[in-house]
Amino acid sequence: MANDRDNLFDDGSSHTPGEAENQPAQDGDQSLRDEAQVDLNLADLDAQEADTAQKAVEADQEALEQAQTDHDPDREEADEQALSDATEVLDEHLSDAVDEVVEADEDKEASGQYQEEDAGDKAVDEFRNSLRTLDGKWYVLHTYSGYEKRVKANIESRVQNFGLEDTVFQVEVPMEEVEKHTEKGKKIISRVRIPGYVLIRMWPDDDARRIIRETEGVTGFVGSNREAVPLSRQEVVDMMAPMIRSQALKESGDKPKAARQRKIEVSFEMGETVTVTDGPFATMTGVISELQPTTQKLTVLVNIFGRDTPVELGFDQVEKLS
Repeated sequence: MANDRDNLFDDGSSHTPGEAENQPAQDGDQSLRDEAQVDLNLADLDAQEADTAQKAVEADQEALEQAQTDHDPDREEADEQALSDATEVLDEHLSDAVDEVVEADEDKEASGQYQEEDAGDKAVDEFRNSLRTLDGKWYVLHTYSGYEKRVKANIESRVQNFGLEDTVFQVEVPMEEVEKHTEKGKKIISRVRIPGYVLIRMWPDDDARRIIRETEGVTGFVGSNREAVPLSRQEVVDMMAPMIRSQALKESGDKPKAARQRKIEVSFEMGETVTVTDGPFATMTGVISELQPTTQKLTVLVNIFGRDTPVELGFDQVEKLS
């Protein structure tokens, strides 16, 4: 059974710093912000040098074209070398500028990791604490895939019909929001997080289990040797936390954080043109040069100072051009 559950549940554990940790966290927070500012200053210097280098490239290009027009082989050779050297310098400054901006952005993001709990974290903590006092134990029901919501409704109806209110207390179908990016644009859908499984909180009563098993769409309790094995409190939290966190953030009005809870599914292609929607290169367009589906990242060639510069972004940081 342990192995089965290992395959079913994600590790949704969280850590909330205690009072003793708050001061070091704040110090580290400030340090990261300072590092971000340093990176931005360096990026600004690199950008200025890149601008100077770009002018040098343009001047060397004009000189080379004039040498070719004058049919002067010696000047042409010298100007070609000068253009090559200037281009190399430009590429170096552009690369440094991009690296510094990306590092600054990462430092800024990391500096927020010790901020106070948001509404989602608080809701998950409240749910975790409530599990200590709730009646019954949590079990997992195996159902036909696609029947999860119907099973929940059927069980709740049968609980009333058979007078099981003092034995069966709660039925839950863990859900998740998915942000799907397709050629038709972005679409937000809500779907069952673990297809084919439903959570139920009840006392281990044989008659009640029989009635639950006989419910349409239910194939049985998850367990070993035909015995239903209850979940640990942490396993229940792991299954329910994403849904609880998302709902709490939406109810609190924190739409940006609620949006970040969504799972991202995309259908990007190599060579496709996209718009950057987040981070230091927001609003810029670029062409996808590399895809990394396992990490949900891609590399986009963004035009900076007239040069295509590779920038690594998350799937949720770009959007298809309409």
